[in-house]
Amino acid sequence: MRILVNEFCGHAFQMELSRELARRGHQVLHLYFADNLSTPKGDLESNGAAGLSIEGLHVPVAFSKLSLRTRRRADIAYGRAVAAKLDSFHPQVVISANMPLDAQRILLQRSLHHQARFFFWWQDVYSYAVRFVLKRKLNALASLAAAYYQRMEKRLLRYSDGVICIAPGFADLAARWGVEAHRIAVIENWAPLAEVVPTAKDNPWAREQGLNSKFCFMYSGTLGMKHRPELLLELAHRLEERGDAQLVVIAAGAGADWLRAQAATVRPEALKLLPFQPYRRLSEVMGAADVLIALLDVDAGTFSVPSKINSYLCARRPLLLAAPRQNHAATVVERAEAGLVVSPQAGPAFVQAALTLMENPDLRARCANRGRAYAERSYNIDRIADIFLEHLCKPEGRRAVGGVLPAVLRNSDPQPSIGVPGSESNWVRQASEP
Repeated sequence: MRILVNEFCGHAFQMELSRELARRGHQVLHLYFADNLSTPKGDLESNGAAGLSIEGLHVPVAFSKLSLRTRRRADIAYGRAVAAKLDSFHPQVVISANMPLDAQRILLQRSLHHQARFFFWWQDVYSYAVRFVLKRKLNALASLAAAYYQRMEKRLLRYSDGVICIAPGFADLAARWGVEAHRIAVIENWAPLAEVVPTAKDNPWAREQGLNSKFCFMYSGTLGMKHRPELLLELAHRLEERGDAQLVVIAAGAGADWLRAQAATVRPEALKLLPFQPYRRLSEVMGAADVLIALLDVDAGTFSVPSKINSYLCARRPLLLAAPRQNHAATVVERAEAGLVVSPQAGPAFVQAALTLMENPDLRARCANRGRAYAERSYNIDRIADIFLEHLCKPEGRRAVGGVLPAVLRNSDPQPSIGVPGSESNWVRQASEP
């Protein structure tokens, strides 16, 4: 098959899937958004198979998650760029993940035009995320924007040939939104076992950073406001009081910017902030940690699953997760018995859980070993690729309703219908203003 894999962020595990599909003889074009610098990237250079092409796409519009107006324009520009690649590649199958809905609509419309089967790899409930973000910025308009994007998201899911859900809760929601059961598959996220390997604490990267001989808590990955960066600050203050450990935060995003602004209140011996590190050194980076931390706000628990926990499990390090109990990440950590899970609303409980892990080396060792064992049982790329191909090759045809595309799919350069007719919507314009 000719398969186009579009993955907006450039994550490692989705790149591993493309390599495996190409290794099996498929022609694969893997695309990602090269201008998105707020998320860590996997190995996007090594092809690993003759039938694989990897391209990072740039757009002529500035991309910034801090401006909703420019963010949306960049999203649409990226959608057009991917659609242009689809025109020249002529895939039989399109798999699209982490794609903003304005861009996803363009790509689905172009897939329909080329009669390519389209699979929506559903990593986040985008319309819920819109509501979460805008409630903090523009509470009065959050519901209008979320309602607009929820209508779009439902239709995009319904008009996809298949929906790959990363957790059972996503599958339940897809069914409630009208996606037929035979079009829904649950394939949990993973991490590349061969790329994230257990590494000694005393390793070259740890020595470069002065971490090889001190106790280290570590957060690594995107850090937005939905990740509760204030919990990290609270832990850093407690470690400053003790003077026997350091918190290392390797991150980018709005939450990282906020934490950087607060860092002056904590001595550097207790809090160390670093930019994203080269992917080839990820095993060394995580090996330097004694405890790995993941965070998610209670309001974000219904639309997001922090995939960093999968790399953490591969690294054979104990996890400290602050997330709602109903979030799938909490389910995975508890299922694997790989660490402690606490509510993100309880700062003292988060700090106490961190200290519990710090003071109990036997508990850390048990959690670390169980986590790696879980990863080795669950993250086999051969089996994962088998499941993907089973769904990609299902005989069912495209879902059609009277042979007519809904309005949300007709226009490849869409504008929200909220606000002043003929102009950019009020909520987009006002959300971008200081």
